[in-house]
Amino acid sequence: MKETKKHFEKISDDLDNALVRNSQAPRSKAQECEEAFNVLTAMKSCFAHTALDYVFQMLSFMHAQSTYFHQGHDLFTDLETHMKDIASQVKDLSEKARIERKEMEDCHSLVQQKTDVLCGPAAVSPGDADAPLAMEGYLFKRTSNAFRQWVRRWFIIQNSQLVYRKRSKDCLTVMEEDLRLCTIRPGAEADRRFCFEVLSPARSHMLQADSEQECQAWITALTDCISKAYRDTMHDHEPLEEVKTQDASSPDSSISSEASAVTPKSEAKNKARLRMEQLLSVPGNNICCDCGAADPRWASINLGITLCIECSGTHRSFGVHKSKVRSITLDTWDPELVKVMLELGNEVVNRCYEANVDESIAPRATPSCSRAQREAWITAKYVKRAFVSKLDQVTMPSGNKIRGWSVRKKIRRSPGRLMTKENSREEWSQSEPEDLASGLLEAVLSVSNTTARDSDSGLGGSSSDVLVFGAEASNVTSLSKHLDLESSDDSTGEDDVEEMAVTSWEDMSKLDPNLLLYKAAEARNLPVMLEALSNGADPNWVNPDDNDKTPIMKAVETGSLSACEFLLLNGAKLDRKDRQGHTPLHHAAILGNTGQVCQFLKRGADHTLKDIKGQDPLMIAVDTANADIVTLLRLAKLNDEMKESDGFCPTGDDTFTDVFKDFSNMASNFPEKLKRK
Repeated sequence: MKETKKHFEKISDDLDNALVRNSQAPRSKAQECEEAFNVLTAMKSCFAHTALDYVFQMLSFMHAQSTYFHQGHDLFTDLETHMKDIASQVKDLSEKARIERKEMEDCHSLVQQKTDVLCGPAAVSPGDADAPLAMEGYLFKRTSNAFRQWVRRWFIIQNSQLVYRKRSKDCLTVMEEDLRLCTIRPGAEADRRFCFEVLSPARSHMLQADSEQECQAWITALTDCISKAYRDTMHDHEPLEEVKTQDASSPDSSISSEASAVTPKSEAKNKARLRMEQLLSVPGNNICCDCGAADPRWASINLGITLCIECSGTHRSFGVHKSKVRSITLDTWDPELVKVMLELGNEVVNRCYEANVDESIAPRATPSCSRAQREAWITAKYVKRAFVSKLDQVTMPSGNKIRGWSVRKKIRRSPGRLMTKENSREEWSQSEPEDLASGLLEAVLSVSNTTARDSDSGLGGSSSDVLVFGAEASNVTSLSKHLDLESSDDSTGEDDVEEMAVTSWEDMSKLDPNLLLYKAAEARNLPVMLEALSNGADPNWVNPDDNDKTPIMKAVETGSLSACEFLLLNGAKLDRKDRQGHTPLHHAAILGNTGQVCQFLKRGADHTLKDIKGQDPLMIAVDTANADIVTLLRLAKLNDEMKESDGFCPTGDDTFTDVFKDFSNMASNFPEKLKRK
């Protein structure tokens, strides 16, 4: 068929050419006209035969096609009944498959729900609210060895603990003994996805879930567990008076206390109870500093106040740069931190931060007030400092011109001289005039009209009023009978109180929060330091008139651990240098103040910084032959080198921690033991 078609198309082209040639023959050439006509006649005859063959071939093809389709029609007509049966079967199978597909989807949904139930936090019904929270599932745990590998373990939250086990082992490993001391946060710094971090006072654990949903579920479960543990602790703690009554009335109290002291856990509880008794014995500390709720169990360590759990949550939301919240009963407290709390207290702090309360700015918080009212009151009190008396508002009741000011030095005492010093304190307090009731610092201002002091100060005249910041509060006198609030390692002699009762007198034109903080640090007077900070003093202010020293350097010169700790809690930096290139650590090494060297190294002071002479603190300690300070500095250097080595835990060495803990306790409780010749 194809060959015939090609032949037909070729003959058609030849016929067209013959027609064109015949039409182009000139009339004058008869020979050419005849030849063109003969060729045209032949081509027509050939075209007729070829066209006939081509049509015949097409007709045969059409007959073949007709026969093929006719036979197919007959075949499908015979199969029609069978095809109908097959179509009916296919329809039945499709319906059955649809039903099975729906059942399978329901099974998938059920499995997903089961997975969510297993992986999600355990829900506690209102009727079972006291039941312990529990959750378990697989998590990846980053190891603390040199390779920092990730291993998969089965983790369980139970009884306020986080434990885990391997797949093939039944024994449980306790990761965190008490979740109340931990903080949970997303692992933003991790390279992997779905990570969260469990932070404890001693170490950090990085864990990874299988999905973002599971990660959030674990974070929620751990946070809920911590909150419930706190609530249980609040319910379990009896009022302090009841505990004392029970201990005194029980005939077996001494025996039981001795037996309980055997275990570390009971010893820790006894220490926490003793610390709570000390802190709550400070005037005003038996109620919340902000709302007045009874039995506070939290503290803001940089403000020196005790708080209820509701107010502590508001303080915590401000961030640690404003308020550092810590549990009185659960957290670990350094001795110098306890001293800071004992020297301040709610009564002293409220005289500063509630000096001029204006409830039109924010209504006062109460134990039963709303959360919004509580936040507004605390924000106005500490963040905006709306109720603080300003230094430029200081006035004298007599109306006399104030020509100078000074800061009362805090009495330095050691355990060996406590009874001797108490008599001098009583005589001093009896000789002081009554505290002023108006103006700045109601409890820490006094007036001096003595001619001798005026003449010594160089201010001229003999009858003008002079402000003395920091009149010793009555609570310090009463507390010092039982507690050594400040045992410094640089007390010079028995006549310190009589010879240097106040700092040098300053002109009123120099009354400024920064200089007041500097002078208060020199005087070791924490209430006045608090007043200066509340007026906006910079803890890292440089005094150009005193070798560019900062307040903490001045506190180092006095040997006061509590003054240094208070400044560190409120943002003082340990890397600042004076004109000689000395940091606070340099000053502590030069003066031989072992307690402050230990205190600064615990805070991460850089012991490699050098002064303008190229000496670091270790070189100075070696030159002065102070064995204790040399030991501490070399141990800190060794600890830093071990941290930088491969495979060493980043939290540090236990030996380093234990040694510094011992030195810290010795510096706070027995400073005379560190005064070695």
